[in-house]
Amino acid sequence: MKCEHIKLGDHQVIVCRGGKRKPDRCTKCGAPAGLLCDWKVDSYHTCDAPICAKCTHSPDAGKDLCPRHAEIWAKHPENPKNRGASP
Repeated sequence: MKCEHIKLGDHQVIVCRGGKRKPDRCTKCGAPAGLLCDWKVDSYHTCDAPICAKCTHSPDAGKDLCPRHAEIWAKHPENPKNRGASP
């Protein structure tokens, strides 16, 4: 794989191209994954676990959650399905 160092203003980035990358596999079933988990793990990053369309949970349009984070969301107090429910 060929990588280049490119200066952008005060920053330097590395761009790599070439070589074949294996497709990501779904963390639940192992099928080819076309989606990444959108669960925020901190202010700047999301989980990014690879998931297929069959195994994703979509709590909102354009949002996908891996099975682990879908389970957390199901119990989360900010989930609209849990509002008004007694603990």
